Amino acid sequence: MRAFPKVTLLALLCGCQSYVAVPVQPVTLVAVSQRNKVRVFTKADVLLVVDDSFSMSGKQERLAAALQNFTAQLDSLQPPIDYQVAVTSTTVSERLGACGPAGDPNAASACDSEWQADGFACDSGLACFRSFSGAGQFHKGTGAPAAVLRRADYSAAQFAQFLADSIQVGVGGSRQPQGMESMKLALQQPGFLRDGAKVVVAFFSDAEDCSDPAHRLSMLAKDPATGNVVDQCAIMARGGAPSALEPIANYINFLRGLHEPDGTPKEVEIGAVVSLQDGSQDPGVCSNPACDQACDAQPAQDACQQRCSGSPTPQICLADCTAQCHLFCGGQVPGRRYVELAYSFSGVAANVCGDDASPAMARLSSVIGIPKQILLRAPPTSPEMLVVRVERGGQSTECQPGVGYQIVTTTDGPAVQFSGSCLLQPDDVWDLRYLTNR
Repeated sequence: MRAFPKVTLLALLCGCQSYVAVPVQPVTLVAVSQRNKVRVFTKADVLLVVDDSFSMSGKQERLAAALQNFTAQLDSLQPPIDYQVAVTSTTVSERLGACGPAGDPNAASACDSEWQADGFACDSGLACFRSFSGAGQFHKGTGAPAAVLRRADYSAAQFAQFLADSIQVGVGGSRQPQGMESMKLALQQPGFLRDGAKVVVAFFSDAEDCSDPAHRLSMLAKDPATGNVVDQCAIMARGGAPSALEPIANYINFLRGLHEPDGTPKEVEIGAVVSLQDGSQDPGVCSNPACDQACDAQPAQDACQQRCSGSPTPQICLADCTAQCHLFCGGQVPGRRYVELAYSFSGVAANVCGDDASPAMARLSSVIGIPKQILLRAPPTSPEMLVVRVERGGQSTECQPGVGYQIVTTTDGPAVQFSGSCLLQPDDVWDLRYLTNR
């Protein structure tokens, strides 16, 4: 591969746009620019948007188990942060299949029967539709004293336990997860956003965002030839069909439209703990080998045997029980839209499929305080192809490897860890530019 000196690299990376294709024979290299300013706040309003569809069974428990470490990490931030946390689910509405005629009670009953739920109507677009009264509301756990938990009101152990209760929103929600629309509705709840507080939103889902406030999308449809259920949201999100989904730009504009009383924009950070390709930051259907092995181990098989002991078709029941266990382990659909929203705010993405959710939660805590390291969105072609700069007080300093930074390996990929005079301070601007084969 042809090598480039740093002068050439800087020339290639002179623009601000990320992922600009740079043709280099015999492969195509991509120039990546990651840049953001360190803004220090002493208050943070944190919203956790948790997928409550069926496939999240087990994953919510992993998130809950990691909240003690998450609380400790937030408590260790300097300067100290006065933070509060609320939880909402991804359930807004559900639009499935086809029906007709519109408004007909018999058509509505057919929807209930076909999609095995109550409350459907056949809407004007000839699809089965039902709404949920709790859309965008804060979820209060059974053991939590309030829906909005302020850290200063409780001990660290109490706060972590109350939040763990609230984050387990159940798995009986909409089969059409609409995390972005739910986020918008939740942030409009009066009294949650405080003056002078950074807004932090984190999404937890193993599926795609299917936000559709205009009710244009019939998310799940049955193939008339095979009877198989087709996920239209996933097809549209990956560009496989004209999209009926709400444009991500509308949610970006909503977040950027949040203002302080004096008219200045609020500082917003976004995290996405979603389905990513294993070992990378690219959206993909991730796996969890430890969970999969547990599904095939004897204790899980014994549990399935007990569950299916009274079934008229025990072999089919056993196969379904094991398949369901594996379903809970991996990602269902790549979270492309969530990752795009996070990266629009220089946020972070982490894998929802890991057996231990602590690394993902640690990534989230890092967006609230001063970052000590920045995850690279793709591996550089070589260390020489990476330029690290810190702008401070009107001066730009190129950080030197081994002195001002080092490349470290994390569970989510390579990261730049700052050191020495390049340790980030309030109002610094960090600037990473490199070439990658991706």
